[in-house]
Amino acid sequence: MIRINLLPVRAAKKKQAGIHQVVLMGVLILFVVVVMAMVVTVLKAERAKLEKEIVHTQGELQKLEQIIGEVNQYSATKAMLESKLKVIEDLKKGRTGPVKVLDEMAQKIPKKVWLVKMEEKDKLLQIAGEAATDEDIAAFMQDLQKSPYFQDLRLKFTKIAERADQGGMKIKTFEMECQVNYAI
Repeated sequence: MIRINLLPVRAAKKKQAGIHQVVLMGVLILFVVVVMAMVVTVLKAERAKLEKEIVHTQGELQKLEQIIGEVNQYSATKAMLESKLKVIEDLKKGRTGPVKVLDEMAQKIPKKVWLVKMEEKDKLLQIAGEAATDEDIAAFMQDLQKSPYFQDLRLKFTKIAERADQGGMKIKTFEMECQVNYAI
């Protein structure tokens, strides 16, 4: 026999399954929207935090640049003052240096050596004089070489003087040059 089911069970089941699917889809969409909203909120908070850090770091950077500028200014001032102190020290040495050099020269001259001329230009001292013998000139040079005031001593020449003999001795004239160090 043929049975005919007049109750709309299948249609109701289909309708109910469709409603479940729509509700499930709505819940899923709502869940995705909520998750995205939470992600956006977290990212905005992190961005705000990073922007605050950037502003704070830029403020610190400006302070440090100001400090660096002050340190550079102090360094320049220190260098200028050190150069001024060096100039003052050189002037003090230059004031007493020639006196010390002349005193040293007076102590080093042997008895049979006479200085005729001393001339200094750009710390190059030229010495002209007379001596009884070449040995006296050599002794004078050796004594000057031992002194810290006279450096790079060079004998230019020695020759017999053109003037007359002194008590039977021939007088030797000489000329030498050296660098003078006043900074001792």
